[in-house]
Amino acid sequence: METHGWGRHLHDVRSFEKLTSAGMTFLDVDVIRILDEVLPARLGGVPGQYQLIEEELADGRPRVRLLVHPAVGQVDPALARETFLAALASGSDTHRSMAATWRDAGLVEVERRAPVAETIGKILHLRTTRRPRA
Repeated sequence: METHGWGRHLHDVRSFEKLTSAGMTFLDVDVIRILDEVLPARLGGVPGQYQLIEEELADGRPRVRLLVHPAVGQVDPALARETFLAALASGSDTHRSMAATWRDAGLVEVERRAPVAETIGKILHLRTTRRPRA
């Protein structure tokens, strides 16, 4: 491409319209519906009290943290994780397979803490953190 005048190299290009971890990709609209509707209806709380953070660990493995605000009240982490994964799996056969992969890998961890706000105060449904490139 450089020989044709395309000399700019891009890396770390991200999309906030999907959540991809362990090779499985879910659209943000599906995840947002779960965070804003399914989890509050099943576990309590209101929209904005649940957030997903996709991370890459130091060894390169992925991890997805499901943050549950303490104001939601008493929540069984196993129930929260299973409710989230079951809702992800409720679509097509492909969704069931992808959610099963996340379940089997133990990819989703529940953490009781307030969702992380951006510097402007906005709470994103999906937040991605990557380890710095070497």
